[in-house]
Amino acid sequence: MSPRDGGCYTFAASGNATESYLNRASPPVSPHAHRLPVLQLALGCAAAAIAGAWVGREAALAWLAGAAVIAAAQWVFSWRTELRSRSAPAARMFTRLLLGTVLKWLVVGAGLALAMTNGLPPAHVLGGALLAALAQIFTLPWLLR
Repeated sequence: MSPRDGGCYTFAASGNATESYLNRASPPVSPHAHRLPVLQLALGCAAAAIAGAWVGREAALAWLAGAAVIAAAQWVFSWRTELRSRSAPAARMFTRLLLGTVLKWLVVGAGLALAMTNGLPPAHVLGGALLAALAQIFTLPWLLR
C-alpha cells in the first residue's frame, strides 16, 4: 500500500495489525482461566474419597468443602482478572488485580469460617484448603503455558 491509498508503506507488511484488529476488543476469556479451579476441585474430590474410605463421611465432606472454598476463591479472582478484556489501561488492570485479590480473600475467609462453624471438623476443612492452595503452587509452571 502506498501513502496515497490511506496507509503507510508498512501497512500491509506481515505482522502489522490492521485497523479493524486494533479497534476490536481482545478476547475476554482466557482458556486457562478455569484450569486451576477445576484442578483444585478434582484434588478435593480425590482427597474426599480417600478421607471417606479412611476416616468417615464427615471428614470427606470437610476435605471437599475446604478445597471447594479455595477453588471458588480462585474462580472469583479469575473472574475479576482473566475473564475481562485484556486490552485496558494500566490503572484499570491494576484496579482489577487489587479488587480480585480482595474478593478472593473475602471468599476464603468467609467460606472457611462457614465450613468450620457448621459442624465440619476444622482440621479436615483446613486440610482440604491447604491441598487446594498447594495445587496452585505446584502447578504454576503448567498453568503458565
